[in-house]
Amino acid sequence: VGFPDICSNCVPKDKPGVCPRRRWGIGICAELCSNDSDCPNDEKCCHNGCGHVCIAPYTGKPGVCPRRRWGIGICAELCSNDSDCPNDEKCCYNGCGHVCIAPYTDKPGVCPRRRWSIGICADLCSNDSDCPNDEKCCHNGCGHVCIAPYTGKPGVCPRRRWGIGICAELCSNDSDCPNDEKCCYNGCGHVCIAPYTDKPGVCPRRRWGMGICAE
Repeated sequence: VGFPDICSNCVPKDKPGVCPRRRWGIGICAELCSNDSDCPNDEKCCHNGCGHVCIAPYTGKPGVCPRRRWGIGICAELCSNDSDCPNDEKCCYNGCGHVCIAPYTDKPGVCPRRRWSIGICADLCSNDSDCPNDEKCCHNGCGHVCIAPYTGKPGVCPRRRWGIGICAELCSNDSDCPNDEKCCYNGCGHVCIAPYTDKPGVCPRRRWGMGICAE
């Protein structure tokens, strides 16, 4: 008969996250904690330059590291986490070490609406940075591929009349609409509507003077 491991929980476990980078100067010279288990909630026991205190863990900056291109960068650890980097830059792996790099941002535009059927079941991209030029990484029904972004149909949505339409999202962009219809806001939701077209004819030539200054 084996004996229970009564010390399985004796060793304190580190909480997830990392201590934030210390700014200039030092904190109080006191040992207010010895490990993370001494701290409330998700706080960690961190060195403040002289002692140890409980501090909320550092959370990474928003955004993701851009995809690495061919080859590797310098083999040096120039940062350990995002707090080591200036402004909005993130600490990213370059193939050999870690360096500060501006985060990846999605390209403008939206993925075109998928037609019936599905595409190849392969992930040929993970985000827009994997795609050339202005193409975006889009879901094709089974995997992800690079596709030119959808561009809106010509024309403008007609001016709304008094009142509001149905409160439902029947479209998200023009590609959801048939023929030349556009996805327009009706005062509460979005619906497909034929675009506004100018009436035939031209405005008459102005005579001397000016009219009333009102819209």
